[in-house]
Amino acid sequence: MNLRTLILAGLFVLTAIICLNSFTEKKQLRINDDDGKALFIRYCTNCHMAPDPAGLTREIWQNHVLPIMASRMGIIYPNYDPLRGLSDEERAVVKKNNIIPDEPVLTNEEYGKIVNYILSNAPDSVVFDKKRLIRNASLKQFERQDIQIADKVPSLITGLEYNANTNTLWIGDFYKKVYNWQYGKGVTKVINSNSPVVDFNFYKGDTYFTEIGKLFPTELSTGSYAQLKDSLSSSLITDLHRPVHTEIEDLDNDGVPEIVVCNFGNKTGSLSLFKKNKAGKYVEQVLLPLAGAIKCYIKDMDGDGKKDIIAMFSQGDESVWIFYQKDKLKFSAKRVLRFPPDYGTTDMALVDYNKDGLVDIVTVHGDNADYSNILKAYHGIRLHINQGNNIFKETFFYPMYGVTRVLADDFDKDGDIDFAATAFFPAFDKLADESFVYLENIDKSKFSFKSYILKSDVPIKTLTLETADIDGDGDLDIITGNFAQSPGAVPAELDQKWRSAKYGLSIFMNQLYQPKK
Repeated sequence: MNLRTLILAGLFVLTAIICLNSFTEKKQLRINDDDGKALFIRYCTNCHMAPDPAGLTREIWQNHVLPIMASRMGIIYPNYDPLRGLSDEERAVVKKNNIIPDEPVLTNEEYGKIVNYILSNAPDSVVFDKKRLIRNASLKQFERQDIQIADKVPSLITGLEYNANTNTLWIGDFYKKVYNWQYGKGVTKVINSNSPVVDFNFYKGDTYFTEIGKLFPTELSTGSYAQLKDSLSSSLITDLHRPVHTEIEDLDNDGVPEIVVCNFGNKTGSLSLFKKNKAGKYVEQVLLPLAGAIKCYIKDMDGDGKKDIIAMFSQGDESVWIFYQKDKLKFSAKRVLRFPPDYGTTDMALVDYNKDGLVDIVTVHGDNADYSNILKAYHGIRLHINQGNNIFKETFFYPMYGVTRVLADDFDKDGDIDFAATAFFPAFDKLADESFVYLENIDKSKFSFKSYILKSDVPIKTLTLETADIDGDGDLDIITGNFAQSPGAVPAELDQKWRSAKYGLSIFMNQLYQPKK
């Protein structure tokens, strides 16, 4: 699996805390209610779930979130440029999409009441959960092996995908290199890419790259989707807006595969489907013009025999949508999960947890970059059980600071679903080793899990997470790619260890079928 996380420094979870498009019809939104809470709810819920003011500290709201929030309503704070750092070309994209209105969409009095409501309900500080210091057992089921891939440091792995047909791990990095790695052999091939590869597809013997273009936040569409030919990547689709995840599948069963792209973008983005026309060119069909498309699956979700699309969005309107295919590439979209914008949604997995034949959804929430870099008690892993009729009920929550990736599988072969998760933003000073957590399912009916960590001198630092039977012994191993750069402040000593580390991979080798020592 890949970075889709987008990446990197760039998970701007709160840049869209107020969605502009919902404010453009100024007259329709004018209300006489002078209650700050009512104004807050009215404006926020037009485009995303209203966050709890108590979820962020007063300082974070006042100095980091409110200025960007105000700009989305046409109110510009003194000495604050919401488009600072953007090129003229990017500013033109922002203007074209009406991200920041030319005139305020509410009065200063109304905005003041919203601010007063937020700040009066925000805490001065957050409390660290000390129970987390003693909740983890020592990880014994897996042994960590650090593996050097290249000489270049710091290691910046952006994509991982295992091809089980060839027993090959495909690795993409920031330096526009793609590596083939095999257990027992090491690196077997090195390929140049057009830009950092963040996702791989293997379809009918061919390999495809999702090339993000600009790794860090931008409004420029410089990404591409390429097919590997003779050790060179040949672009099939260009001008993609920071694509982070792609699926290739024959959705309409006509013998020609379609390509579904998660254009994460920045302030703008989309989930797009590309169909090849008679001239052999791919034509775009935008399924949802929403920034933050981060991951998707293709699966028949309603049992009608047609392939549907399940997609997760982060950024502002954090949500999971199901696009039900009704006819040949005609879809009916249904939002089935929605989260507040400060949750920092980053990943999902599909499982049938309770073996009832319905697909359940695992989500993780833990992006902590940029505007709200504080510990959040609501960060963690959530399991949503499918109730039927597009209803998914949260039945399990495991709190985990800064969690960014998740795997859901039966790692101990006892018939139930376990979880493995990584955190790019753990509590670095107290819980840095919670950057990798294994949750063993103890009682699936009671949603009871036991947590394990592996203490190490250099904790895991990854945006990528993959699982495969690397050594062919019959159990699932877990693979992470070292990404030694931080979008926020980290302890200097730890940062230096990550940056100087020679390894590119950290593989957790499952000891389930290994000889007992």
